[in-house]
Amino acid sequence: MPDSEKEKCMKQLKRRMEAWREVVLPINSVMLWEKTWYPGLILGVTTTLFLFIWMLEPAFVTIISISLLLAALIDYLVPVLSSTFISSSAWTGQKEKKLEEICQNLSEIIIQGQNARKYLLNARSSRPMIYYGSITLGLSLLAWLGNIVNNLLLMYLIVNTILLLPGLKHKGRVQSGLKHAYKYLLQQKKA
Repeated sequence: MPDSEKEKCMKQLKRRMEAWREVVLPINSVMLWEKTWYPGLILGVTTTLFLFIWMLEPAFVTIISISLLLAALIDYLVPVLSSTFISSSAWTGQKEKKLEEICQNLSEIIIQGQNARKYLLNARSSRPMIYYGSITLGLSLLAWLGNIVNNLLLMYLIVNTILLLPGLKHKGRVQSGLKHAYKYLLQQKKA
């Protein structure tokens, strides 16, 4: 994708995050594990949330409606509270640079998602047998896995993986883990 489109996506994202800028920086800090105890914080919060869901056993529709209600309240209250309690003079050039870096990283993720979507749509029209065969196989495996393993446990593992992945990538642990697995597989192949 041309740099002009990346820049346009980044600027749009930055404009949308204007009211959230004071909240985005600490969230980014937690997601990238800038302090050593942040992975424990992430796991502690998700574990508490999932234990709460497990104990209450709410219906699926209740979980969705409460989640959307909380999202709507947060979307309303964060800009109001941040403009009330945080002065605009506290925003520095260093924070602005960090926000631009965050928006750049998020825009790259958004563009990668759009490219994956385009690839799948192109595969559906150009190679329908492979596309539908792989979709059928993948969803069948997912259904089988969902039937074997508790759905709440699966969601817990998926949510924790998604939340811990940025920190793992930032610290270089994903690359080192993949290198270690590759070396192990090569040793097994030679033996």
